[in-house]
Amino acid sequence: MQNYNFKVVIKIWHPTIDPSLITDTLSIQPNRTCMSGVQRSTPKGTLLDGVYRESYWYTDPYNRGECASTDYLAEDLIEETVSLLEPHISFVHKLVDEGGRVHIQVSTYGDRSYAIELSHSMLMRLAALKVSYVQDVY
Repeated sequence: MQNYNFKVVIKIWHPTIDPSLITDTLSIQPNRTCMSGVQRSTPKGTLLDGVYRESYWYTDPYNRGECASTDYLAEDLIEETVSLLEPHISFVHKLVDEGGRVHIQVSTYGDRSYAIELSHSMLMRLAALKVSYVQDVY
């Protein structure tokens, strides 16, 4: 087995939505939200110049943080995340159709070669949701 660490998160951007609507609809608590038009700030609350151009909603849906491939397979958590979003397909489509973006992002960390394989059926499920898969490699 190839050893690596990884984290699976959901990221949503939208031109104007109130992030609390995303939270209420998905019934998932976010790790961070930002509302379009509100003054920018750091995660600790320090105010920054300017306002957010778009709303942002981010979550680690399992609150697992970084996982080891010896404990979980990234593919399994991707499948769980897709299954979490599928009951809300009409809401996800609405977000995207209104100019938003929905990503399932997998950040991986390793010191040797490894592979994550998404089957054709998983790619079809992502496409049906209009969700992008982002692989972030460190």
